[in-house]
Amino acid sequence: MTKPGKPLETAANRPKEKESPSAASFKAARNRPRWLCSLVAKPRNLLGYAVLLARSVGQGSASDEEKCLNQSLVGYPQNHMYRLRGKRAIPAFKLHDRLQAVTPAYPATIESFLDVGCCRGYFVLDAARRPACRIAVGIDVHEPFVSISDRVSHHLGLENTAFHHCDLRAISDNPESFGGPFQVVVMLNTYHYAYWGSERYPSAFGDHREILRRLSRICADRLVFSARLEVDRLPSFVREQATASGRAGDYTTTRFLDAAAEFFDVQVAVSGRGDPLLLMLKRYG
Repeated sequence: MTKPGKPLETAANRPKEKESPSAASFKAARNRPRWLCSLVAKPRNLLGYAVLLARSVGQGSASDEEKCLNQSLVGYPQNHMYRLRGKRAIPAFKLHDRLQAVTPAYPATIESFLDVGCCRGYFVLDAARRPACRIAVGIDVHEPFVSISDRVSHHLGLENTAFHHCDLRAISDNPESFGGPFQVVVMLNTYHYAYWGSERYPSAFGDHREILRRLSRICADRLVFSARLEVDRLPSFVREQATASGRAGDYTTTRFLDAAAEFFDVQVAVSGRGDPLLLMLKRYG
């Protein structure tokens, strides 16, 4: 029972927790000026992108079917846009730049791959084209994303891909039925939706440990991860929901990393590009 005169603890008056060394390192990486990274990464990626576009010109123009599919491959979110030409998926620069940041965290050989919140499926398509990849899977709670990803995969003739309209709960309850556990699991900027829910899909876990436990169940080797882990950095409608819940103080980098340590060994893979990219290696035993 609360003592008379003592105010209830809330997110606003809760004593500020001491940051662990890992949380401090994470925040230092996130707060590093982006230009330090962009000074080297952007010119390199622009050059690589120019080469990619030059090669795509030689593949001819888009077929009528590709033109139809391309109409569904634009729009929000813009960092997931690509187009089809000559049976190839050609990313917009934002998506190309993002892929270049993520792939250094991949192993040398990918045998199985899962993208949690796959959007239009480009990361899955990229993984599926790698010679050793047995299966590449994407899941999303927005059915139109799943539908267009599946149509593109069929057009490209990829036989080792699968896209499912489902959430983390469904796939982690029975990973084997989806082809898992997966050597590489990617979760990029969708974690806060799993934690708090979204306008499209209000179902949520509201607990770091439960989400990470489920991610561990579907992961055989590594989780490649990036997320906004502070309430003040969330999209406005999610931030408002978190504040109104009275549990905003539970959503911090420190509490995330504390929960993650039970299931993964966590290291910063890429920094200086906004929220750091984390390489999270699964712990056994």
